[in-house]
Amino acid sequence: MTRILAILLCSLLSFAFAESKVLHVSTIPSKVDIYVDEISPDHSKNPAYVSPAFINIPADDSLASEILISLFNPGFTDTTLRVKLSAKDTSYIIISQQPVLDDEFLQKQQSELSKRKRANFGKGLMQFSVIPFAVGLVSGAITYYEIGQAKDYKKTLKKTSIDTDRYQDTRENFTDSRHKAKIAKGVTYAGFLSGAALLSIGFILSF
Repeated sequence: MTRILAILLCSLLSFAFAESKVLHVSTIPSKVDIYVDEISPDHSKNPAYVSPAFINIPADDSLASEILISLFNPGFTDTTLRVKLSAKDTSYIIISQQPVLDDEFLQKQQSELSKRKRANFGKGLMQFSVIPFAVGLVSGAITYYEIGQAKDYKKTLKKTSIDTDRYQDTRENFTDSRHKAKIAKGVTYAGFLSGAALLSIGFILSF
């Protein structure tokens, strides 16, 4: 029993300290989209890598002898192949792509690429929507503060004689706070409406 436990412990330790492997992929031409472990990848989604690339094989797959990669490059044949990995830490492969002359296939590739660009643009809009939302939140806080100030000035006016300089100063401060609150309120509405519009449009485009 002790011997079995020792063997299991050694196996676990060797697995824990196993070094990850790396596959270096070069293509002709370069800047080709690379998808990993997908037989029929969705090209409308962003690739895992773009050539030339170093593909990391996780430590838990360090004993794997091969890896599946798929290449996508508009104007060239889609390529999917299993690459035999070297027993060493790093493997190398150079892939030369074949141009495509089929118009229907080329149109399909462009359609997938357009869908990806549209989705990425939509995600960008969704991220950008954080800015008007943040502006709206800050303006909302300013609106709340200025309204509070205006209320305090109004209370002071009721307790102050109309013939004094303090009354005039307080009245000006009251008018100024109301004006600032009105502007901040408008910015708040504009910020939230703009943020909601960008978020909605971005959400629609991203699918």
